[in-house]
Amino acid sequence: ASSASASATSSPSPSPDFRFGLLADIQYTDTDDRTNFTGTQVRRYRNSLAVASDAIAFFNRYDDLSFVLHNGDIIDHQCAFDFETDAFKPKHVSYDHLGEVMRVLDDSACKEWVFTVGNHELYNFTRDELRDGVRGTNATTPLRCAHPETGSFYYAMRPARGWKVIVLDAYDVSVYGNGRGEGLDRAAVELLCEHNPNCARWVEDNPDVFETERMSGTFPYFQGLEGLGTRWVPFNGAVSEAQLRWLREELIAAKASEERVVVFSHLLVHPASTAKGSGRTLLWNYDAVLAVLEDDAYAANVSAVVSGHQHEGGLHTSEAGTHYVVMESPMLATPGRKGPWCVVEARGDSIDFVGYGRGPESKVFPDDMAGEEGVGDVEDAAPSVRRLPLRPVG
Repeated sequence: ASSASASATSSPSPSPDFRFGLLADIQYTDTDDRTNFTGTQVRRYRNSLAVASDAIAFFNRYDDLSFVLHNGDIIDHQCAFDFETDAFKPKHVSYDHLGEVMRVLDDSACKEWVFTVGNHELYNFTRDELRDGVRGTNATTPLRCAHPETGSFYYAMRPARGWKVIVLDAYDVSVYGNGRGEGLDRAAVELLCEHNPNCARWVEDNPDVFETERMSGTFPYFQGLEGLGTRWVPFNGAVSEAQLRWLREELIAAKASEERVVVFSHLLVHPASTAKGSGRTLLWNYDAVLAVLEDDAYAANVSAVVSGHQHEGGLHTSEAGTHYVVMESPMLATPGRKGPWCVVEARGDSIDFVGYGRGPESKVFPDDMAGEEGVGDVEDAAPSVRRLPLRPVG
């Protein structure tokens, strides 16, 4: 596969067709720093709120953003569940934590927010709440993960002539599909257990799991799994057959209209964009989604697929030329540095990510020097630009 173009230090011209702000996986909770479930990364939960605030200040430098998008997992599972006592917390704890984040986002000059649904949204809130819009304590901006008019969690919009944005529901099929307190989805649990014997044993030993919802983060579900089979874990999900048909129809229509397409999904779609090719953060049915996106009939129209979920980020360009971008999480940001966040500029020949990575290990901004020794004050550090070239359409 080809690799994406590397970066420059200033925003290219001509003026973009449209711009939008982008960040993912704020995943805030008022908790001390700690490692994740598998012990592979340190999460700085409180610092993620400071990173989000800096992101909003950066976005506010632009007066022409079409929208700002947060690509799932806005607060952490720990806001809903106490893993030490093995019990749910009062619901107001989730609302209070959400309020802390949304009061930061309230400061955005651009009021057109797009929120994709991630697993942590479903740990904390019901799907009905996420459809109607969850109001955090003392915050104005609602967390709405569905289209405000249709109520669908997957939909398309056109921010500029010649461009279509597609938002996917990566948890259309999920053990937590109905959200907090609504019970686990039996069909999704059965599907998961068919592919993961650890989950099958857990359900057999804990038949009340459908009511207690004690799946994600409660037992060693990766044990014995290998390769791309590691995607079959409770915190991932799939798109439904109905959504797949809809996606294909949208891409066929984009081809007919000579539109470029940017797709958003909290879960990853391409195995090569996962950390070390592990597959742990993939859609359960990534292969079916990939077959639709990479169909030769319209693959040239699919410019980029942007995900979250994998906190260390990632980037891969397929043989067809589609860029699979994984935004890094503010939880992994190096304290005292800018990022990770960016403004995305869409042009006829490129998509440019203008912003900052999480630190020296950044996958999206490998040349990011913001805050590096000898560069000067972090506040003076210019944003990096990751330019991803596009193929001709039509």
